[in-house]
Amino acid sequence: MSKLTHRTALVVGAALVLSLACKTSKPDTSRVIANVGGDKVTEAEFQDVVKTLSPDPLEAQKFLTDPAARDERAQLASRIAMSKAITAYAKQTGLDKEPSVQRQLEQQQASVYFQELAKRRMSTAAPTDEQLMAFYKEQVERMKASGRTTVPPFEAVKTQVAEGWKQQRVQTISQDIQKEIKAKVPITLADGYRP
Repeated sequence: MSKLTHRTALVVGAALVLSLACKTSKPDTSRVIANVGGDKVTEAEFQDVVKTLSPDPLEAQKFLTDPAARDERAQLASRIAMSKAITAYAKQTGLDKEPSVQRQLEQQQASVYFQELAKRRMSTAAPTDEQLMAFYKEQVERMKASGRTTVPPFEAVKTQVAEGWKQQRVQTISQDIQKEIKAKVPITLADGYRP
């Protein structure tokens, strides 16, 4: 099973909602691949969802064209159709109007927006050896400060250092995004609700 389909179960609903919400007014003339209660899912929409799910354009293209991925494409199309059916049913039953559901959707939407902001700021380039060495030296200093006397050599832990660097980069980007948002959208909390 490809990496693409492992992520699918978690994000297909959010990706579908965002891709469908961002439709242009230009009519989609691509082939209809699913009909969900009279609402159509086109091949172009399906391709957009796949491209949204995969950060790697080559992986997305392979998923879309590889004959060996036919069953996985069919499973994804089925999940997309079911997501649309669930959304339609929720609207038919008025579930989409319930305050608790609206609050949950708002939180999920904010999470998707935040993830997209972070993704746009993350460099896809691997860190340089200089960046890794600087990060390694910082970690060594922290270990020594906490009393640890033996430290593995850089080459022995280079893979773990790269992962640690990436995690720190994600955390830094997350903090930067939050600062930027707070500067542009002021937040005031009442007494008793401030951290």
